[in-house]
Amino acid sequence: MNKFPIHTTVTANDTSARILRDLQTSIGFIPNVFSVVAESSIALEALVNLSTAFSACSLTSEEQQLIQLIVSTENSCGYCVAGHTAFSDSLAISSDVVEAVRTKQPISNRRFNALNVLVRALIKNKGRIDKNVLNQFFSEGYTQAQFFEVLLGVSIKTISNYTSLALSLPLDDEFQPYAWHDTDTPKRHVA
Repeated sequence: MNKFPIHTTVTANDTSARILRDLQTSIGFIPNVFSVVAESSIALEALVNLSTAFSACSLTSEEQQLIQLIVSTENSCGYCVAGHTAFSDSLAISSDVVEAVRTKQPISNRRFNALNVLVRALIKNKGRIDKNVLNQFFSEGYTQAQFFEVLLGVSIKTISNYTSLALSLPLDDEFQPYAWHDTDTPKRHVA
């Protein structure tokens, strides 16, 4: 496998360095997933812009984090599960809810569970979902617009999951306490 650089504000090109500095200011550090994507300022800018748009959607901050955590568990992305567990902790999302997502179990909160079921179905079935799953999502008060916002969250997280998985990104120190390994998925080696 090629070794991709994990850029800093010093090693990245000018455009990427500016974006990384902004991330440093807003997050408090620069997660490795953004640092590696900084190789392409166009890809980094798109990822950050999509993330910014998602953060402005009508879903709550908790729901946004749960979507990203659910996608990451379904894609078996330890890096992103750890990161979104850390961000969920900073939002004071119930540890029971986070643990249910990390272990791929139902969530006791009905609204969150409808979101959980929908997102897992979208990933597992490559977008083909049973109408009952969608009806349950709507019965918990979600709107048609929010369905598209869920898809936006799934899309963003798929980019960062695939980046992390393809490049075997090392876990940031800030995410170490939240490390996660998928016990359901055996490691596969691709030739």
